[in-house]
Amino acid sequence: MATQAASVPKKRWIHIIPAAFLMYTIAFMDRVNIGFAIPGIEKSLAVSATIAGLASGIFFVGYVLLQIPGGQLAMKWSAKRFVFFSLIAWGIFAILTGLAQNVTQLLIIRFFLGVAEGGVWPATLVLLARWFPMEERARANSYWMFCLPVASIITSPISGWILTWTDWRTLFILEGIPPLIWAVVWWFTIDDSPDTAQQARLRPGRPHSDTAIHCSRDRHVPQCQSL
Repeated sequence: MATQAASVPKKRWIHIIPAAFLMYTIAFMDRVNIGFAIPGIEKSLAVSATIAGLASGIFFVGYVLLQIPGGQLAMKWSAKRFVFFSLIAWGIFAILTGLAQNVTQLLIIRFFLGVAEGGVWPATLVLLARWFPMEERARANSYWMFCLPVASIITSPISGWILTWTDWRTLFILEGIPPLIWAVVWWFTIDDSPDTAQQARLRPGRPHSDTAIHCSRDRHVPQCQSL
């Protein structure tokens, strides 16, 4: 097992975990901020408490739809690309939430926001499984999942602070911007696996597959120690 862990770049702990941590912290923020916005939504859109509650809950109807398909797409296609497009999608729907003009629009947008975020959890688990050997995977997963309580501690005061200065529409618009920004960061900093990361850093003219295989066997080669 020690040999297996040694064959994976050591910088994964400060490269993969923080990126995934911040990504899902943003996701959690855009998921729960409606709880702060409900009083404003009830007044602005003239909806009952029941409908406002439905607007909160319908998110998870969409969320469960992409759980299994999201994991399968991440495994067969690309966890990096799946999360990247999910970030863009949920950022757009988060912003659109602040632009909803009636109850129907609000419910539809919240549903698709749930769909956009639904596959991110399993896709991230796939990504971590490719970067962390079995003996390290539980620790890596626990570090990443620690984002859930941290997100509550950090994002709740932020949402409350925004509402002290502006309205619920601006809250959704402002908190829909971070996933769009993080999508760019994610695209340029994350790779699907150590092998794909190594291939992306090969010098022009080198055979990618041969060097990647060589690096998986011998981490002492200088070009294999860049991660």
